Amino acid sequence: MAKINSKPAGSVTHLFIYILTFLLLWEWLRPIPVITHTADIHIFVWFAFFSAILIYLRVPYWLIIPALLAGSIYGLHILFYEGSFLSREGGWQTVKLFSGEAWYNTTLIFSGEFAGLTDPFRTFLLFLLLALVCYLLYFSVFQTRKIFFFLLSTVVYITVLDTFTPVEASAAIIRIVIIGFFILTLLHMLKIQDEERAIGRRTASFFSPAWMYTLIFMILAATGVGMAAPKPDPQWSDPVPAMRGMVLGEGSGSGSGLKRVGYGENDERLGGGFIQDDNPVFTAEVDDASYWRGESKHEYTGHGWVSDPVYEEVGGDDLGYTKYESLTETEERQVSIEMKEGVGFSHFFYPGQVQSISLDNLSFYVDDNEGAREPLTFMTDPVGGRVMAETPEGNEITLTAYDLAYEDPAFPIGTMRTVSENDPQEIQDLYLQLPEELPERVADLAEEIVEDEENRYDKVKAVEQYFSESGFTYQTQDVPMPEEDEDYVDQFLFETQVGYCDNYSTSMAVLLRTLDIPARWVKGFTSGEEIEELEDGRSVYEVANGNAHSWVEVYFPEVGWVPFEPTQGFDNYAEFAEEEVDIDIDLDEENGEDFEQPDQDRDDLIPELEEGADDFEAAGSEGSTGGGGPGLAEMFTPRTLFISILSLVFLMVLYQKQSRLQNYYFLIHYKLLGQDKRFSTAYRRLLWILENEGLPRGEGETLREYAKRVDLVLSSQAMMKLTKLYEKVYYGGYEPDGEWEALQTEWEELVKSLNS
Repeated sequence: MAKINSKPAGSVTHLFIYILTFLLLWEWLRPIPVITHTADIHIFVWFAFFSAILIYLRVPYWLIIPALLAGSIYGLHILFYEGSFLSREGGWQTVKLFSGEAWYNTTLIFSGEFAGLTDPFRTFLLFLLLALVCYLLYFSVFQTRKIFFFLLSTVVYITVLDTFTPVEASAAIIRIVIIGFFILTLLHMLKIQDEERAIGRRTASFFSPAWMYTLIFMILAATGVGMAAPKPDPQWSDPVPAMRGMVLGEGSGSGSGLKRVGYGENDERLGGGFIQDDNPVFTAEVDDASYWRGESKHEYTGHGWVSDPVYEEVGGDDLGYTKYESLTETEERQVSIEMKEGVGFSHFFYPGQVQSISLDNLSFYVDDNEGAREPLTFMTDPVGGRVMAETPEGNEITLTAYDLAYEDPAFPIGTMRTVSENDPQEIQDLYLQLPEELPERVADLAEEIVEDEENRYDKVKAVEQYFSESGFTYQTQDVPMPEEDEDYVDQFLFETQVGYCDNYSTSMAVLLRTLDIPARWVKGFTSGEEIEELEDGRSVYEVANGNAHSWVEVYFPEVGWVPFEPTQGFDNYAEFAEEEVDIDIDLDEENGEDFEQPDQDRDDLIPELEEGADDFEAAGSEGSTGGGGPGLAEMFTPRTLFISILSLVFLMVLYQKQSRLQNYYFLIHYKLLGQDKRFSTAYRRLLWILENEGLPRGEGETLREYAKRVDLVLSSQAMMKLTKLYEKVYYGGYEPDGEWEALQTEWEELVKSLNS
């Protein structure tokens, strides 16, 4: 960093401007909880305030850096760790944990694995970014006296959030306008005051009552008129939909453009990116977080999934759809689901294995008319698990609220490692299907992934973890759409390695099928965000379009269909029991271990990593057919945050050195291209450089008086020599034949002295 300030900045005016500038920075932080579901934003505000105070007081660097480091570690302790920070054990334990985090994440950065950065380290980078922003604002206010770019960026930032996100920014825009008026006016007055001092004039105080009352009156009057004045209706159509269509690919038509996130019906053509949509879909009262299953599909075409459901009429107390078999223990539970106003689906979403549907709280409508309390006909697709209902007349209904009874399973790991792999023929026929055009290298990769595994469960886990261990990147935008002759899975595995849940889940299912392991593609929603904890121990979850998701179910004989989660940043909600089930097969101790055990050392090093995945999912977002992703990870991804910090440092240095860089440019320019006939241009450029460096010519000051003052300040005689020659040229029509070559050294001396 450059020297913070060589000019006094201790006046009330300077302090007032800096406080206003910090309020602008606060406007950047206010919307973050709304658009990212980030909690404890006040911690980041207090850290920014702490950084601003240290920088304003011009604390020496050998003190400010340790102080900011201590402040960031304290913030991390509040956010991620337990106990009292001031206690010997609590504070020291936090320091040790953070040291381990820093070392581990530094190795990830140098290896290019930005997606693996842990939440505590990402938060530390955000603290660092806030401190750098505070320094940059200080530099802008007290060194360059220019804040317009930051003010304009704030206005653009807030208006974009107001337009494209749920943020309501009307009050924020008013605050920014008022603060901006004050800052720009005060900075302009500071500049005038400096110019007055430069020519020896006495300046008035900024905080004289008459001056302040006038400024406040003008700002309040302008704001009041703007708010109270009548506003005509819009004369043009709303440009936002057109902008979304051009920039984000929304609108009608298909192709490779972006799609809106949410639960879709057609999965024949997967690929391409999508845009976020956090509008809520439904709320659910349930015991634990779980997947909300809509249906599964079994035929992979090379471009997506298709299924031709064949519905069977069933009763409300027996839905005729079985996912779990004899060796899976289940517990019956209840869930109540209520769709948001204006939202409805023709089929049910359910956790676990749905058992029955209660008619007591069932509500629906038919063709926008509220449904009567009449008997309904329930239908189930026994292959895909899609459950629907229709009226006795055969009209399809749109569900708005319903209660379900379901079975919540606990899958036995030991059993899954030892069960027979002789799958029923009907399972093989449906769930081992692959297109004939599937490239051979897909099957070769699958064999390579599982070459060290001996049983079905460990093979499935190896494929599930392959993506997070092999440099794949979770991304929802700029995701390529495969060409007509290109396989969707092959492209993801070998070409792009970039995508969201549809890419991950489809690839896992296809890889398993090449190994003769039955697998199917499932779509629905993740659990959503827990918004309330009820007195009976149950919780209320709000599920949004952004929680649309797809995952994989794998068949294990005598266990049933088991969900697996290959997508980075997402948790598998299923419960896996470590206890072994008594069956007529000898189980050795090794086979009875939990597959997750080998990762224990890493978990000890970064105990918050698993917890961070929940935050990703809470802010999650998924693709058009159920793609998904973490909202906070997308707005503050490790790569983006790291690059932003580097860019900010570079821009800060560039901004600070801009005058010096300009001066070097003109030195080289006039050294190479300077001629006698360009002497007048070079002299006027010198006047501009002097003014830009804080030595402007005073009003009414003659050139010789000005030259004398410049030479006095710079301990030079060069300015007077150049001025005398310029007067001859300008007033006397003198031709400086050979003079520029003699005085070029003097010109360069002045510019170099300004750079020193």
